[in-house]
Amino acid sequence: MKRRWGFVLASGLLSIPVLLFAQRGYLERTEERFTAQPGRSLEVILDIDAGELIVERGNDPREGEVRIRYAEDEYSERVSFREENNRLKLEMKKRRWASYSDKDNDFAEIIVTLPYDVDILFDSRIKAGEVQMDMGGMRLKEFSLNNWAGEVEIRFSEPNRIPMEYFDVNAKVGELRIVELGNARFRSADINGGIGEIDIDFTGDLEPDSRAKVDLDIGEASILLPRAFGVRMSIGGGFSFLSHKDIDHDFVKRGSVYYNDNYDLAGDKFSLRVTPGLGELRVDVE
Repeated sequence: MKRRWGFVLASGLLSIPVLLFAQRGYLERTEERFTAQPGRSLEVILDIDAGELIVERGNDPREGEVRIRYAEDEYSERVSFREENNRLKLEMKKRRWASYSDKDNDFAEIIVTLPYDVDILFDSRIKAGEVQMDMGGMRLKEFSLNNWAGEVEIRFSEPNRIPMEYFDVNAKVGELRIVELGNARFRSADINGGIGEIDIDFTGDLEPDSRAKVDLDIGEASILLPRAFGVRMSIGGGFSFLSHKDIDHDFVKRGSVYYNDNYDLAGDKFSLRVTPGLGELRVDVE
């Protein structure tokens, strides 16, 4: 069920930034609840030009919700859920990109709450803005995010309820932070940063024999690895010869590959390939 309404912001008690919305006219709201059908995966597609995006686990095993607030002069939106193919699609489009620098008048907030007991195929494309996701405690089969510019934080505060086939993140410009990625329980992960800073934490309930690639073109990369796993790490390619590397003393280099002290004795292994950019690479062990 979808509910939408516009209302004039005109109260003397409102803050100055909100009064600026009143000068433009309306702040639009959209709410839609959906129920994933049993027997097939829920496909979630987010196509967002700009704004503040929050994605989190809900309290219902099969029901989720989308809530949006935005300046109607600046954005258009479309939310649809098709029961026949279990597909949720959210589109948030900018009307005029030239006005994006006017923060007071350019407001969009998107909150997506997902069910926790249905397999999810998650695909998101965000051109600009701030992204905060806590994807812990759900049943994510696949996770993909493409971000052109902005600040992105992805957190797995609880272990994924099923092994994840692949985790794919591409952040072109800005800051990327991924916390407790081991809890995603991915089998394969591919993380690409263009220009900026990336901070990747692989701790958590990491899947045995999983593998990951981390690639950064220009900027600083910080990687945190679990101590309990045997870690095999290769570093090279790209601007590797121009990057400054600070590798935890827990690692020993054999030939062109780094192994942690625990590698030979550990029953569970993790393989990591890092292509550092023009900048600094720091690798620590928890």
